[in-house]
Formats: sequence, C-alpha cells, structure tokens
Amino acid sequence: MAGDAGELRYTLTDDGAFLRLRWAAGVTIGGDDVRSTTAAVTAASPAGRRPLLVNIGLVDAITAEARHLLIEDDCSCRTGVVGVDDVGRVLTAFNYRSVTPSRYFTNEAEAIAWLTGGASLGDSPTG
Repeated sequence: MAGDAGELRYTLTDDGAFLRLRWAAGVTIGGDDVRSTTAAVTAASPAGRRPLLVNIGLVDAITAEARHLLIEDDCSCRTGVVGVDDVGRVLTAFNYRSVTPSRYFTNEAEAIAWLTGGASLGDSPTG
C-alpha cells in the first residue's frame, strides 16, 4: 500500500496457510498504517481470522498510537513478527501484551512453523 507521497509502505500477500505483511525499509509505522493494514488483513480473510506473518525488516520506528492499536488488534488468530536483529525485538517489545498470541523471531522458517502449528502455542510470546 502506498503512503501520502506514493511510496510503498507495505505489501500484503496470501501465502495460503497464512497472510504475509512486509513493511518497507525506513518506514515509521503510524496509526493510519495500522488501520490500513488491519482493514487489508480483515478483507483478505473473509472466512475468519488467519495467522499473520509480519516482516518488519528495517522499519525506523513505531509511533505510540500505532503501538496502542497493535496491542488491541485482533484481525489475525496469531501474529509472528520477523525482524533482522535485536533492534526489531526492542521496537516490537510491546507486542507481548497483544490480545492476539504474538511472538518475535529473527528466523522466518521458525516463525512460519509457529504460525502454522509446527510449534507449541505455549512457547514464550516474545521468542
């Protein structure tokens, strides 16, 4: 989806067993971004909530409003957040309070296994 200046802020794809949300590098995720992605995820899952893989890559920041909205968001049944390093883990540390089971990963294959049931729901919520 494009932002105000037409830049690509994120992409959403359907990978069959889960949806994949990929954020563009250098983006500051704000409240409007969260509302947009929530609407897109909900529209892509008309039969009900599905697992969501979120690749945050090299986002710059997440605003306080966006953090609040993400904690309350329940458009997916599980959310696996994949980052590239501990900076991503710090950026998404609020996620442990999410109403949806959520976990942070630096390995996408592990995130997909967790999302699709290859790992226990009882695993640590912050990975």
